[in-house]
Amino acid sequence: MSGVVSLTAFQSVSIYGWWKPLRVLNWKLIVDRVDLTVRKLHALGLNELQMSNMQPDKLAWINNKRVELCDIVLVPTWRIHVTRDMGATIVQIARMNLTAEFLHHTGVTFVDLVDSGLTLNAMLLFGFDLTAWVQLGLYRDFLKELTDVQSVSLFKMPQCYVMQCVKETSGRQALQESI
Repeated sequence: MSGVVSLTAFQSVSIYGWWKPLRVLNWKLIVDRVDLTVRKLHALGLNELQMSNMQPDKLAWINNKRVELCDIVLVPTWRIHVTRDMGATIVQIARMNLTAEFLHHTGVTFVDLVDSGLTLNAMLLFGFDLTAWVQLGLYRDFLKELTDVQSVSLFKMPQCYVMQCVKETSGRQALQESI
């Protein structure tokens, strides 16, 4: 059945207790129980496909506070965007130790990170190499105040070499210039 997930005996007892163990779970039951979060369901052995079958709209999970920022790595196919969907700041994003590949997979761009507060100094918190930053959309204008010391700290190479590897403008700037 769509919208309903069958539970094992362990999952049923963990969710409902000994007195009223049901063998199914659906979205309405999740919304009615504050403790049934993505993290708890995942810990009980439900996978992201089962959770998605109960409620395919990631925003419903977010708006009902069933997904927290730290949970987004548990459901990568939902492509939860850390800034647009979760409203995360650059410090929160950096503390999660997400890979550049994960950010790219979920649609996060360099411009999104800048809009969340990314600075040259904050880039150090991520530990990404130059290739990762370029794949996210790093652009030259952002690097206009980059010193050689910062460049070597961030990218392990002098600023002049970094500038050769980076696009002239951001995706947002290129779009505005074409209009």
